[in-house]
Amino acid sequence: MNVTVFGAGGMGLYFAAMLARVGHQVTVVGRASTVAAAAEPLVLGHGAVEISVPGIRAVTEVPADAEPADLIVVTVKAWQVAEAAKTLQPLIGPRTAVLPVQNGVEAAADLAEVLGEEHILGCTCVVIAQRLGPWQVRCLGAHATVEIGALAADSSRPVGVGAWDPVEDVAAVLTAAGIGVTRSVDIQATLWRKLMLIASYGGVGALARQPVGVTRSEPATAELVRAAMQEVAAVARARGIALGDADVEQMLAVYRGFSSDTTSSMQRDLAAGHPSELEYQNGAVVRFGRAAGVPTPIHQTIFASQLPGEQRARQLR
Repeated sequence: MNVTVFGAGGMGLYFAAMLARVGHQVTVVGRASTVAAAAEPLVLGHGAVEISVPGIRAVTEVPADAEPADLIVVTVKAWQVAEAAKTLQPLIGPRTAVLPVQNGVEAAADLAEVLGEEHILGCTCVVIAQRLGPWQVRCLGAHATVEIGALAADSSRPVGVGAWDPVEDVAAVLTAAGIGVTRSVDIQATLWRKLMLIASYGGVGALARQPVGVTRSEPATAELVRAAMQEVAAVARARGIALGDADVEQMLAVYRGFSSDTTSSMQRDLAAGHPSELEYQNGAVVRFGRAAGVPTPIHQTIFASQLPGEQRARQLR
């Protein structure tokens, strides 16, 4: 399969290595430092094992005359997705599937607006991929698991010979590469459920400046996480997304099951003074809540309190 990975951070290098090691033709779109480092095999570490994956191509931009890709994995940050969609247009063919792995609920729609809904899969991804250098990545903990579903209602395989089901094709490719796959029967609910988890525990963690082990051990703070999740569920329901109390309890169970030193990527970026996905997590809850007439005081507090640091990080970038 001809695969393009757009973005050479930890997630991008991880997906590139996992797919290339089982024989797919992989091209990574990244910075000049990535292209220079790609003269050597990409190094993937996991536990005590470290493997070198040769044959991965790296480029700084998508050629205007590029051949269509079979699969595009979009791994840039959420605020970069809309611009990435324009860049990816030359790679779209009749059977190109596009897999965005960002947190939040807007990346798939941003891509669909430019590239066509029939090509886009909704996706939630769980993995900790740490970029150690321009061409070196380590997977901390278990290998990736994803939950995917067709964004377009009519993109499932119809009855007939030669029909295309992008979900089936991508699921087969990822499974063979060692990535766990679940097919979502309601991808919008899946995306909002993940947002409920990540924006709530990560946002409260950013406010408290503490990891999960601390926020869940203090009853008042743990209750704040629950209330933040309930706000997301209320906004989702107002938008016609099927989330309820059971989903809140499910995500609370996930939160309670995290290792005690867990922090969200947004929380880590905010603490380090780096640009973060604040606008696409807590900011999105606030924006969608305002549009639906649903109050979101906890997420509003998180967003407003972290916004000055976020703006400063972007000015210094």
